[in-house]
Amino acid sequence: MNVLSFLQVQGCFREGHTAFKNGLHSGGWLEKGEIVRRPDLLQQLAQQQAQQIAQHWPETTLIVGAPACGAVLASFVGLELGLPVAFAVTGQDIGWHRMHCPQAGQRAVYVDDLICTGRDARRVLAFLRYEKHVALGVSAWLSHTPLAGETLLTLTSAPFENHPADHCPLCQQGQPLIFEGVRE
Repeated sequence: MNVLSFLQVQGCFREGHTAFKNGLHSGGWLEKGEIVRRPDLLQQLAQQQAQQIAQHWPETTLIVGAPACGAVLASFVGLELGLPVAFAVTGQDIGWHRMHCPQAGQRAVYVDDLICTGRDARRVLAFLRYEKHVALGVSAWLSHTPLAGETLLTLTSAPFENHPADHCPLCQQGQPLIFEGVRE
């Protein structure tokens, strides 16, 4: 499956000068809701992630996601792999959602859909290690950052390049913002 084409065909692409909540700018963004609200489409991407995880990390014993969309995705990936899931709540204080607080020693993979800065992914991996789990790495549809020092598997590359606002070529060309306050 060509994941980038799949996302485009499903209407996920939002093209135009974009300002993200984190301050970065881009020539567009992806609306993951076009996939997440359709279980049949989400299952297709979850199957791709599950295959990638099974090949790269066959020793995985736990799939971890962050609420809300990441928790839904983690459930689908866990189902495909026949593995339990746990949800790391990434608010101000990171912790396990009360539905499943796994015993220490799990070999965990954090799954996500779209990674922008990698801040939450890094926080979840650090939390897993703090909780005495083996953090094998991250599986995502795509990432705008390489997550230096961590193992990151993606299904495709990011279709839009992000820039700090003060280095945004679209701003420098005087193009107005089309989308503001986006969290991809």
